[in-house]
Amino acid sequence: FFNYQQQKKALEMASMKMLRPKVLPKVLSQANTAGVKTTLLINSEGSLLAYAGADIGNDAVAAIVSNIWSSTEDNDQLEFIIMECEQGKVVVTKVSEVLLCLIGSEIAEFGMLKAK
Repeated sequence: FFNYQQQKKALEMASMKMLRPKVLPKVLSQANTAGVKTTLLINSEGSLLAYAGADIGNDAVAAIVSNIWSSTEDNDQLEFIIMECEQGKVVVTKVSEVLLCLIGSEIAEFGMLKAK
């Protein structure tokens, strides 16, 4: 299992510095195990910064996820958004100034997605 804390730290360091496009997909792909199909990194405007895994209309998914997150952003205690969709499960969290979105298969466990 990829350690969530290590991934969060790597992404925070990347967002504090200039984002390096060649490195981001490699870092994101480390989460694509145990039912995770796609990992997205999204900026605050809803633009896709990087992804690893299947392209399932990732630009549209990024915009939708960002919109959902921003609609709940008034809640300062919000750590995760967890959704069950027709074609899989989605977990979103904020890492520094960007959103990290993991998209899992229908059989992926929410606990596993959240832990990643």
